[in-house]
Amino acid sequence: MSMRIPVFFVLFPGVDPTPAVEEVGKKFGKEIIKGTFTNISMGQGQEKKAIAALQKAAKNGDWIMV
Repeated sequence: MSMRIPVFFVLFPGVDPTPAVEEVGKKFGKEIIKGTFTNISMGQGQEKKAIAALQKAAKNGDWIMV
């Protein structure tokens, strides 16, 4: 595993990996407050926002949860 390999989560009702991912992100300097970690809940109208965030993350080495 490396920083260049995306990670996918299979979600189940009642389980939210977000806090654990945010905690690991802090160890690597990836934080929402720094703009290096983005979390987007997908829904109607979020596609453009998610694509823009993915492009920025790929360019800058940021983390994103979509």
